[in-house]
Amino acid sequence: MLNRIGMLTIGQSPREDIMNDLSKILPSSIEIIEVGALDDFKSKKEVMECLTPEPGEVVYISRLRDGSEVRVSKEKLIPLMKSKIKYLDSQKVDVIIILCSGEFPEFEATTAIVYPDKILKGVASSIYYNGEVAVLIPSSEQIDYAYDKWSKYFHKLKIISISPYSSDIRDFTIVGEKIRSKDIRFVIMDCMGYSFMHKHILRNSAPLAKVITTRGIVGKIILEMF
Repeated sequence: MLNRIGMLTIGQSPREDIMNDLSKILPSSIEIIEVGALDDFKSKKEVMECLTPEPGEVVYISRLRDGSEVRVSKEKLIPLMKSKIKYLDSQKVDVIIILCSGEFPEFEATTAIVYPDKILKGVASSIYYNGEVAVLIPSSEQIDYAYDKWSKYFHKLKIISISPYSSDIRDFTIVGEKIRSKDIRFVIMDCMGYSFMHKHILRNSAPLAKVITTRGIVGKIILEMF
């Protein structure tokens, strides 16, 4: 039996970067239907004109079809996400996965929706660790937001901003070396944009650190369901 999964990115589909990783762990019996909240936009300029965050709005970072990074307002993004979830719901998929670890409201759909943010928080709430925890986020604009989000679960936090889209191997190596130098043993990569390769680079630079990726968690949840 072929199981159908709807995947909604807050950027543009297809997300080849994410699918390249997930295809390594998902069974061939799964059909992926990808849509993006920004699929209807013709250019990055158009996206920026419509969705650039205003002061006080939450900033989310995603990827356009051409691979470039884009900043969008969470508040302006939500109506677009509602429309795409309605579309996926009409396609009779077995489950909908939101390809973003940001916080979102509970969208209406007859299909079950998986929120990576809730999965990560569930994992965090199940772990008691008194040492320092590093949380990686895509943008320095999200540092205060990340402290507020993760301080509920860990008392000692080091928030590190590094873009999964515009940073290179050397950038991630430097972050890994910083994690090692501070003897940080637990790392959460709080963005679907962070790849298995990024995790591998961190582990090479900071071999004592336990690293959780959003992609890995989502992939394992899908495996558990199907």
